Amino acid sequence: MRATASAATLSLALVFGASVPARAQPEPPVGVRAAGMAGAFTAVADDASATFWNPAGLASGAFFSLVLDRNTLDTRSATLLALGTPPLGLSYYRTATDDLSGSSDSLVTHHAGITVLQSVGDRLAVGATLKAVRGVVSAAGASVSTTKFDTDIGLITTGSLGRIGLSVRNLIEPDFAAPGGETVALQRRVRAGIAVNVSRRTTAAADFDVTTATTRRGEWREAALGIEANPLKRAWLRGGVRWNTAAGPAAPVGAVGASVGVYGSTMADAQVSFGSDNGDRGWGVGLRFLF
Repeated sequence: MRATASAATLSLALVFGASVPARAQPEPPVGVRAAGMAGAFTAVADDASATFWNPAGLASGAFFSLVLDRNTLDTRSATLLALGTPPLGLSYYRTATDDLSGSSDSLVTHHAGITVLQSVGDRLAVGATLKAVRGVVSAAGASVSTTKFDTDIGLITTGSLGRIGLSVRNLIEPDFAAPGGETVALQRRVRAGIAVNVSRRTTAAADFDVTTATTRRGEWREAALGIEANPLKRAWLRGGVRWNTAAGPAAPVGAVGASVGVYGSTMADAQVSFGSDNGDRGWGVGLRFLF
């Protein structure tokens, strides 16, 4: 356990000490449940979508979860298939961006990963998703594909009032060849979050990006507030708002979502995001199986 904690500390030190590539690209939001809370999910993630949002989140929640969903946004989309258990997770997700920052190129990425977990004492969990990433960059009728390896890491500490989480996605910042000899990188994203148990059936959450991303809309550093409630035995409601705190447009976007138990341990999820045309407006649907 000490070795795991030391490795996580070293990784975080490398994150905050390293430089950011000049031409980088943030990923679309993955997971319908998370999008329904406007992305205030880093400390909430406790199903298989934690393999993307915070790998340490698999240490809590259902013993087994399977997630299949898709979000479709203005110029981006994300599809997720993930399986999670407390000791291990498997995931595949695809993201597509139709307009990269500063160009008319498009990028499609395919991520296949395995998530491993380690508990450090009773209240802290550390997780990492090791993944192969295939990126396809298209421009002017030509496309180039490249496969790279990458890592996401996450921490979650749990207390009586809630949880605090920290995640680092795209730790290695893989870059993919583009037509014409250029490259496009997935930018490292460091995100922190807190989730508070307002009541036994209601959780309020807040997220903020520690790093700033380069997007077609300008510099981007997101903050988000969200809430998830379970007013009925087999129904969940959620909502939230996110906005940009960097030099670019504020672009506030609201989100509402819901989940309904449809059969046994199967839940149907849906979300709608709306607001500024500079934000990520769109919708998503999916299914979750929890045991």
